[in-house]
Amino acid sequence: MGSVRRVLTAGVAVVVAAALAGLLLARHGGSAAAAHGPSAARVAARPPTGGLGSATAADAPSAARVASTPAKYGGLPSWLPKPKVQVNRVVQASAAHAALATQGDEVAVDLTGGHALATAVGPEVPEEGRFPVPATTPCTFVVTFARVSGAVPLSAGAFTLVDEYGRVYRPRVTAMDGGPLPARAAPGAPLSIRVYDVLPTGDGSITWAPEGRLVAAWDFSVEID
Repeated sequence: MGSVRRVLTAGVAVVVAAALAGLLLARHGGSAAAAHGPSAARVAARPPTGGLGSATAADAPSAARVASTPAKYGGLPSWLPKPKVQVNRVVQASAAHAALATQGDEVAVDLTGGHALATAVGPEVPEEGRFPVPATTPCTFVVTFARVSGAVPLSAGAFTLVDEYGRVYRPRVTAMDGGPLPARAAPGAPLSIRVYDVLPTGDGSITWAPEGRLVAAWDFSVEID
């Protein structure tokens, strides 16, 4: 009888131990799942968030919206002064009312014996990007007379160059091929001439006084850097 009791007691102990072990394993598995995150199915079903290649419609515009949006840059600040002098304009000039223009501007000149549309461009310098920047450099300007009516007198003495310090230069004036300057610009094809001198870097102006009085002046800038 005593042996039967010992067997039953041992069996009950084994059952109780197995039950406790199962309970501990169940608790451990649940805590591990909670610690390591959702199940594989929930992870696979979750949409990606963050990181490269994970943008959704809420994160970035669609390709169609991007393609239809024109690229543009910001405007100039409102506090900058507005330019008052137009470029690429035609300026009226005469001996009674001399005109100041920018190089490249056309000046409609009315003279005693004729009319012309005069343009001065330049200077052309032999090279740029020199270092150290030289104090002076050869400068060549091209003055063109177009739509000539009547006779427009030409002479080297009618052209002067003035630097930003007010110094006056008497340039060499020739035909485009380096030959003698024509005595006048006549009706027909446009006539271009060269005006040459050595000037300091900085701003200046080329002036034209065909009848002994200033008629037109063009601002320019000598740049070598």
